[in-house]
Amino acid sequence: MSRDPASPVDSVTFTAFDFETTGLYPATDRIVEFGAVRFTGATVIESFERLANPGIPITQDAAVVSGIADADVAKAPPVELVVPEFVSFLGDTVLLAHNAPFDLGFLRAALQALGHGEVGNPVIDTQVLAMKAFPRRKSYGLQNLATELGLPANRAHRALDDATMCMRLFLRCVDELSFMGNLELREVLTEAR
Repeated sequence: MSRDPASPVDSVTFTAFDFETTGLYPATDRIVEFGAVRFTGATVIESFERLANPGIPITQDAAVVSGIADADVAKAPPVELVVPEFVSFLGDTVLLAHNAPFDLGFLRAALQALGHGEVGNPVIDTQVLAMKAFPRRKSYGLQNLATELGLPANRAHRALDDATMCMRLFLRCVDELSFMGNLELREVLTEAR
């Protein structure tokens, strides 16, 4: 897998990922659902979808958004067991997330809780990339962009579905930005952390 900044985007392996969580704050909340899709070009290679027991209650607001309640994760493996499996799935791919600082904050907190360092993968924030590809939009929320751009609908606010939508948005941004020829990885990196 190439992560050379000069590599053509269509030759790079990416992993789009998303989390559903117990709430909004990585310092006090935890991941309840992991979703990721690995792809090169428009070809999906593999996906990852796991519920995890966070060990704390899911807030009412979070349950309303995701549809995931405490009963849904009661028999799921503890989040501490799913995190290493998820990180292994990421491998050395280039990562994509929509509003990446949110998801990265939860990943960072989960890794710190396990005594692990951060992942060192390059990360692209598709929200930032969409601002570059489609300037002057009213909203850069994932579902709003998907609707505006005519991307196929999915179940919003479920981790794998949102990761898949993130992949679709990324490919649409690449298509929009490649009007002068094939893009190189360096042209889409957004330095999200």
